[in-house]
Amino acid sequence: MKRGSFMTLLLCAAVPALATPALAAPASAVASAADTLLTSGEYARAFAAATQSGDPLTASRAAAAMTEYRAAGPDWTARAVTAARQAVSTAPGSADSYLALGSALGLQARAGGYTLGALNTAQQARAALDRALTLAPDRPDLLAVLAEWHAGAWAKAGVFSGGNAGRARDLATRAARAAPDSVFVQAHAGIAMSLIRDPQARAVLTRAATLNAQDALDRDMQAQVRGVLGSLSARR
Repeated sequence: MKRGSFMTLLLCAAVPALATPALAAPASAVASAADTLLTSGEYARAFAAATQSGDPLTASRAAAAMTEYRAAGPDWTARAVTAARQAVSTAPGSADSYLALGSALGLQARAGGYTLGALNTAQQARAALDRALTLAPDRPDLLAVLAEWHAGAWAKAGVFSGGNAGRARDLATRAARAAPDSVFVQAHAGIAMSLIRDPQARAVLTRAATLNAQDALDRDMQAQVRGVLGSLSARR
């Protein structure tokens, strides 16, 4: 199963977003080097290598990771969106391309705060994620990221956002059950559950935090999950 981004996609600033776009098979030796840099946590170098090799999907993932895990500025978010749009244009039948676009747009919407522009961007993110799931139905990473979108939107603005708590719960539960050994899926599903205050959130997040990390992306994600677990403890 390919990894899903990131997006990734929380609209509620109270909980860290986990938005790492999907992996793609390397198209060349240089692209493979970009993937290696990405999974080792060298996100800026991965972006440069992927851009040079003409691999917009990996470039988008790397730029999104710079935003999410290295506290980079809005320029990196814009790069993630631009590269993801290029990926969709290059491979319009790829669920991973739409996942990357939804993830990058989700980061952009989160940075926009409570504005009509941010709401519009968030809706674009959802449309991209819906398209990804249409192309690859029942893929756990897509289910988990879309669950997080619905949960984050619901937590931020209720029905006015287009988010649906019931949909978030269903998607997150299905994802968590389908991929119990994926840090990415467990993290996104657990975040979604935490936002709608589902009683299973702590267990799913704890699993995400304690699974064996496969690479730097997993480790960075687990660091954020531990922060979310801390926020759950503070609610008590």
